Amino acid sequence: MLQLIKPNRKYLPSVLEAIEEYKTLPSRFAISAVKQMVKASENNFIDYFMAVEKAELGIGIKLGYVPDTIYWLVEDGKYIGTFDLRHRLTSNLKEIGGHIAYQIRPSKLRKGYCSKGLELCLEKAREIGIKQALLTCNAENIASYGVMCKVMSKVGGYEDEPIQKGELIEKRVWLNT
Repeated sequence: MLQLIKPNRKYLPSVLEAIEEYKTLPSRFAISAVKQMVKASENNFIDYFMAVEKAELGIGIKLGYVPDTIYWLVEDGKYIGTFDLRHRLTSNLKEIGGHIAYQIRPSKLRKGYCSKGLELCLEKAREIGIKQALLTCNAENIASYGVMCKVMSKVGGYEDEPIQKGELIEKRVWLNT
């Protein structure tokens, strides 16, 4: 059964396998929550779990950041991917970043996990009072944009005007929770 859960030590063996996949297939679209996991694998996951808990409560977050909840998408005891749900938007996140960022481990791509995980994450967003969640992606990230549009056709929402910052063009989609 596919579930979206908070990081849990019992999934570390499959998380470590996924981290090796992330390292061998680096993505220029990697989200910071996955980069944080990779860094933890080189040091200490105890610190990672503590940092994730503090960030959710808004304790010790950097200036300009917002509280966020990290979720792991798991199925049959195995880690599939990471979803990062930001609790609110700053002016910067309204342009680039949005409420939700996600990344699926490379061996599980193109199997529908991203869309299903995003739908589960939208339920979590609704639980914390977000009525419409903003998702953004680089215009070159065709796969992520496709997922956003696929989920939008299912749950409702709308595509907002893209934002251009220098060479970067960011697609923006609001999804109903």
